[in-house]
Amino acid sequence: MKGKKSSSKNLSPVATEPCFWRNKEKILVSVVVPAYNEEKNISSCLTALKNQNFPKQNYEVIVVNNASTDRTGEIARKMGVKIIFEPKKGYAFALKRGFKTVAADFIAVTDADTIAPKDWLSNIYQAFKKDKNIVIIGGSSFHKPMIPLAFVAQFVLNFIAGPLLKIFVGYNMAFRKEVYQKVGGVNTRFNFNVDTDLIVRIKKEGKAVFLFNNPIMVSSRHYRGIGGIKYALKGSTNSIFLILFRKTPFFHFGDVRN
Repeated sequence: MKGKKSSSKNLSPVATEPCFWRNKEKILVSVVVPAYNEEKNISSCLTALKNQNFPKQNYEVIVVNNASTDRTGEIARKMGVKIIFEPKKGYAFALKRGFKTVAADFIAVTDADTIAPKDWLSNIYQAFKKDKNIVIIGGSSFHKPMIPLAFVAQFVLNFIAGPLLKIFVGYNMAFRKEVYQKVGGVNTRFNFNVDTDLIVRIKKEGKAVFLFNNPIMVSSRHYRGIGGIKYALKGSTNSIFLILFRKTPFFHFGDVRN
């Protein structure tokens, strides 16, 4: 009786819910966060990731400081996450560097201007463990503040690209490391659409699933003004070209940090 009382006291907050992890020490999910000059957003992003209801000892957060010239690395370091520096600027190079350092069998990806709900990782991991045929998972997103072009993008991503085409947003996706390695990893020939290219290759190896009820909040800063229109047109054009012709006409998209 004494032993039973002791073990129930040590249950983690999520142990009373259906869960699939068994190893108390092993890192089960690695979260990679590429970041370039994100000192204004990185703290909120990492706070949300550190407050996941997933057992703390079973996941790691890796921030890839992608040639930042501001306090991004300093802020992330103070928050106690793993920091990797990638001197070559570019989303593709940051992702490739981050994926090389992961310790887990499952890799989740998000951006520095996002805020994940507390059950984000739990939902992803449970979906993988329920179905061994799943190789990649995407999720829905909502923009803040809501502006007209961001609303249109949100509709397309949540109701067409994600659930129908299984083309997920790079800031809310996860995949099996073994499949990532099997398809050859990140292709740095692409930059902005490197995540789309990776998704297209990975989903050929098994089942792709879109979790509509696992949303992540992301900044709408890219969709502001004339620059936002150019951004949306370039992104959609690149995606179409990549899927149809395996190449993209645009590589550089500019930096939006306000």
